[in-house]
Amino acid sequence: IALLQYHALPSYYTFGQFQTVSNPVRTMASGNGGPFGVNVTAFGNSVNVSTGLVNTPVNSAVYSQSPVAVYQVDKVLLPEEIFGVKPPAAAPTPEPGAPVSSPAVSPSGTSASGSSTSSACGSMAALAKGL
Repeated sequence: IALLQYHALPSYYTFGQFQTVSNPVRTMASGNGGPFGVNVTAFGNSVNVSTGLVNTPVNSAVYSQSPVAVYQVDKVLLPEEIFGVKPPAAAPTPEPGAPVSSPAVSPSGTSASGSSTSSACGSMAALAKGL
């Protein structure tokens, strides 16, 4: 039910009134932390709604006569309070033919994969021990 309530505002807004609203705009949904809000940005005749997880334009009024207005949006508005914080972007995949880095070497003289390092490293360790 909260997801449906998140798509409703407790006040009537004309398309032009979105130009001057103060963010965050309170929705009909609420939880333990209080009412859930959305951020509305307007540039000229364009209006966008952002939840922190979803950003979508408000396209047109399906119905607008006080005290009710229904606007078309292209995406379902997902509140962070229900769906959590947006995950970080995935790490980029290496390009084909890109050089591969060598495995890290531990102080014990083995690589992260468990294989021993070159004899030059072993000789340096022996010199350090005074042998």
